[in-house]
Amino acid sequence: MTPSPDLESRTTAPAPAPAADRRRLLPYALAVLLVGVNMRPAIVAVSPLLDDIRHATGLSNGGAGALSTLPLVCFGVFAPLAPRLARRWGMERTLVAVLAVLLCGTAVRLVPAPFPLFAGSFLAGTAVAVANVVVTALIKRDFARRVGLMSGLHTTMLVGGGAVAAATTVPLRDALSLSWAGGLALWSVPALAALAVWAPRLRRRGERPAAAARADGSVWRSGLAWAVALFYAFQSLLYYTATTWLPSFAVDHGWSEGGAGGLLAVCMGSAVITSLSVPVWAQRSLRQGWLAVGGTALCVAAFAGMLAAPGGAPAVVWSVLLGLGLGAVLSLGIAYMSLRARTAHEAGLLSAMSQCVGYLLAAAGPVAFGAARDLTGGWTAGLVALVVLAVPMGITGALAGRGRAEERAR
Repeated sequence: MTPSPDLESRTTAPAPAPAADRRRLLPYALAVLLVGVNMRPAIVAVSPLLDDIRHATGLSNGGAGALSTLPLVCFGVFAPLAPRLARRWGMERTLVAVLAVLLCGTAVRLVPAPFPLFAGSFLAGTAVAVANVVVTALIKRDFARRVGLMSGLHTTMLVGGGAVAAATTVPLRDALSLSWAGGLALWSVPALAALAVWAPRLRRRGERPAAAARADGSVWRSGLAWAVALFYAFQSLLYYTATTWLPSFAVDHGWSEGGAGGLLAVCMGSAVITSLSVPVWAQRSLRQGWLAVGGTALCVAAFAGMLAAPGGAPAVVWSVLLGLGLGAVLSLGIAYMSLRARTAHEAGLLSAMSQCVGYLLAAAGPVAFGAARDLTGGWTAGLVALVVLAVPMGITGALAGRGRAEERAR
């Protein structure tokens, strides 16, 4: 493929952050991370309530599966719109708008019927799709010297926010005697907090449209961009497939439902370790390919362990390894979107491309894995497939990690 002049040939240094007042940097960083906290709970909270939703609305198993997959499809379909919106409105206005849309989606789902449920999930998924991209570009623009740290913290907020929603939605609903719709509505509270923090920023002047905006299509012609996008796609496929099916796998091999949920919590907790550390190492490294290969190796070791010793105490070890591996490749995939771009606009374009390719592929993962289980009556075929798919993940991650040394040598 023809290299993109935007991603590979430009030699200008990243522009400094527009806000020169360092005393406001920490509060601003916390505001950015608050957006990240809200980018998963409205989506993840559906899963623990799915049985109640099915019984209350009459949804079939297929309809419930479609409801769970809809946000991932929205992530992929609407991510390419984000750079255009950010360029036209500015990043601050776009973030305020998507937080408002996220709240609208949560409100629509208060109506206990299938159509409002799907409509609200569509709105929430679309809002998160745009926010996913805009936050990546904003980190590149305003934290150019701290991309690794901010990318790691942002990824941790994504993982942590989803884990908290998965673990607390049902207990909170029960404690407050709410319906399933009320349980979903609980996650409007952090979204309201984020909107309250970001709304005053509308009075501030955002960045001017980039002159390079006319080159939006060039990212799709870049070999480097495709390496980043495919790495993100394969890690998304593994991440969503593994986290979707890990509890069921554990139950089938002797764990209680509570214990299976605990294994998922161990997995997510382990992911936080590498989510925080890997992007920082990536920014400090001349090449990041070894981080991609290392994260891939951890995932392969976890899947192989599940095949060899699926039950009992070893399952805890495999959950830890899987969490470390998934956290590494997820955070590195997000960090690549900023590290491989020269400007905030390019970071937005690369993020949009990566998430479009990544989430559309990821949406098929849990469904295909479940189909393999139905066809074979076991877990072996699906786990072997994940091991096989980890190979191109490691290869594309290594390719995406090249060039850091070349960029510094210029």
